[in-house]
Amino acid sequence: MERTQLGREYYELGLALGGLGTVLIGSGGGSLARALARAAGCGAALAGAEVKFHDGTCAACGAWLARYYEFAAALFVRQDGARVERFLTDGRGEPLTSAAAAGPERPCTGEWDLLAGADCAWAANRAGSFREGRGLACAQGPAALTMALERLGYEVMDRPVPGAVLFEADREGFALRADGEPLAGGDALEGLAGFEAPPRAVPAFRPGEGQGGTA
Repeated sequence: MERTQLGREYYELGLALGGLGTVLIGSGGGSLARALARAAGCGAALAGAEVKFHDGTCAACGAWLARYYEFAAALFVRQDGARVERFLTDGRGEPLTSAAAAGPERPCTGEWDLLAGADCAWAANRAGSFREGRGLACAQGPAALTMALERLGYEVMDRPVPGAVLFEADREGFALRADGEPLAGGDALEGLAGFEAPPRAVPAFRPGEGQGGTA
């Protein structure tokens, strides 16, 4: 689809979302995604909605943010090369398959605002206060996964290493696996918060081993 046609589509989507109330919008992957996110924001603002852009790096972060602040809808636009995908959820974090303007057009144009630090806020909310001594972990997924693991007390590696728990989230942060096993939760960080594992300790030497003597 041509960029201009995509722009019209996202503008019209914004008009429809603007009738629902405050709209949260984020994007990732490239300049086309950013432009389409702004096109949707223009439509929502012209419909009278308050538009909140956020700097979170995945769709699940936006869905959490909308639930936390009780916004009407969250839109996240993902660009992968020339391909564009959108993720749309309601204020409860559930998929929003369609949006229709509700009620008459509002008398005033809505305002734009920016919510900064979204990934940090998501990680802090799910993981709680900082802890220590959970051992090694490898994180594969959104940046907020690493932040949450560090808050939980893990030393996070950028690649799998022996003795480290491997946490793998999908790109948009909705699902999480620990050493290949799926973790239940509304999003990846909620699944992580419920994961319990003892610290991975290095086995101690028995007396006499490696010392040239006899036990």
